[in-house]
Amino acid sequence: LKGRRYLIVMDDVWNAEAWNDVRRCFPNDNNGSRVMVTSRILKVARFISPLNAPHVMRFLTVDESWKLLQEKLCGLDSRLCCDDEMGW
Repeated sequence: LKGRRYLIVMDDVWNAEAWNDVRRCFPNDNNGSRVMVTSRILKVARFISPLNAPHVMRFLTVDESWKLLQEKLCGLDSRLCCDDEMGW
């Protein structure tokens, strides 16, 4: 990645050691490259980026999760995702 522009997304990092193991692989060439990290553990998020407040999100409810799944499977027209047709 040296000298190149990149966007890396690391999802669900569980401990600071995991971040320490991989951060050396992402050179900072001041060219606009970014690494975005998600973690369920606030302490880990604060360790990774101590100068930036983490964006805390709540878990989706069962209904919100179901609606999101339907939208991803069938698009915005949920009529295409009929429970009887899908077997759910």
